[in-house]
Amino acid sequence: MSTLVPPKRSLIYIDGAQFRSAVSEELIQRQGAVSNFISLYQHSEKQFFINGPYGIATVPATALDGLTFFQFDAEIIDVWAFHIISGSSGTTELDVKVATLGGSFASIFSTTPKFTSSAANNSWVDSSGVVAPGTGVTAPVLSITNVNAGQALRFDLLQKQGGDPQNCGIVIHYRPR
Repeated sequence: MSTLVPPKRSLIYIDGAQFRSAVSEELIQRQGAVSNFISLYQHSEKQFFINGPYGIATVPATALDGLTFFQFDAEIIDVWAFHIISGSSGTTELDVKVATLGGSFASIFSTTPKFTSSAANNSWVDSSGVVAPGTGVTAPVLSITNVNAGQALRFDLLQKQGGDPQNCGIVIHYRPR
């Protein structure tokens, strides 16, 4: 089995790539490190936000903050959800749905991110289970990670806390596949 060239941001110097010089092992290793770094770490993100108070919203509310369209096949590599100010009761439940080519939408989650009113202000969670700062938060579990060119994602508010909850959203990290 081959060993991966360690991914690294690595600059290429004239000494290793000079005109009429043999291609050095150093140059190939640096180029391999840079290529692997880009392949592993370069990605894009889409941010879906509800800015301000949303306690008066009628739920479910679909396609909040518009749609995002994919020009290329992509892989969702992580999803972060956040909630800034909790309400007085209930649960805020967020969802992201992908449009199939037939036009219907399906959740990308098997478990959607949720924030109860007992969640601390400024709470966040990601799809790998990182929760900050504590309880009252349900981590999202991805069930769909591949999105095809021509598909779209939308952001839905399925449930909302009572009282005056404010500011929440989802950030999706994805890369070409």
